[in-house]
Amino acid sequence: MYKKLEDYLEQINSYLVVKEGREEILSEIRGHILEKTENEFGEITEDSLGKIIVHYGRPKKVAEQYLEGYQIISPTFKKYLFLYTGILFAIHFCLTMITFLFGSSSIMVIPFLYIPKMGFIELLSYLPMAFIHDFGLVCFFLYFITQSKKDIKLPWPRLKVSTPRIPEKKRVQPKIIYLILMLIGFCLVVSAYIRFHTLFFVSLDLKSPESLLNPEASKWYSLFLITIIACEIIGYSFRFFTQSEWVPLVINAFYLVLVWIIFNNPIENAYVGIQGTDLDFVNSLVKVIAGLVLVVFTVSAAIDFLKSLLSLVRKAVTK
Repeated sequence: MYKKLEDYLEQINSYLVVKEGREEILSEIRGHILEKTENEFGEITEDSLGKIIVHYGRPKKVAEQYLEGYQIISPTFKKYLFLYTGILFAIHFCLTMITFLFGSSSIMVIPFLYIPKMGFIELLSYLPMAFIHDFGLVCFFLYFITQSKKDIKLPWPRLKVSTPRIPEKKRVQPKIIYLILMLIGFCLVVSAYIRFHTLFFVSLDLKSPESLLNPEASKWYSLFLITIIACEIIGYSFRFFTQSEWVPLVINAFYLVLVWIIFNNPIENAYVGIQGTDLDFVNSLVKVIAGLVLVVFTVSAAIDFLKSLLSLVRKAVTK
């Protein structure tokens, strides 16, 4: 028994994933090394074996020579691995946001997905684990397809997840004049909020305008609107430097967080009323309209987020 040789063979053995013939492979390698050592040095010692082993090859490379035609997951499925993971995670993310934003009960998609009702901190921990789960699930699926040794053609969806590629010289570029106008508008909106403490008015009397909402609601919804405008300006500004899908991805993710804050901090009787109107009826009507606007905004932000995510995934797998 030669310790250096056995240690070397043990390392090779750790890289062998064949089901049968493992001992035969190791025995063949052992024989080659012993024969080569005796031919070159005349005798077999730990020192002479060590010199032969150094030049014989790294254990991983040696093992790969015996694994030709045997893969855990076929290399031809690499693009499917990332595309299918992206699609599955997009569905997983969508269901998670429905549970999170609208406070519904836990969701179970038998037999693979369970989405608990959770708070914001739990969500931050859950989403990375959800991606790992989806990645592992797709690996598990592709593993069995690879091991079946059958010629299986997997579907490759032709998803329109981004605008067609346009040559850089024809790409629509942002204009500085638009950015300036957006900044001026933003300054006017912020000035109006600072002066009147609201952006929602019943009357447009500049001396003493009447607020549509009570002070607490005015603060929440006015700051929400100001933040949305600020994000749009930031997103437009980034277009001067990059057309990356990461920009809308991050901005829309931030929008979803803002919507979560609004939905989880409801304000009762936000409408202050107008003389001569039915306060309960109008308050209910305003709440319905505001709710619909928030739902439309949420769906739009979620769709844009998923489009950017799928576009990034698709670009990653086609490189």
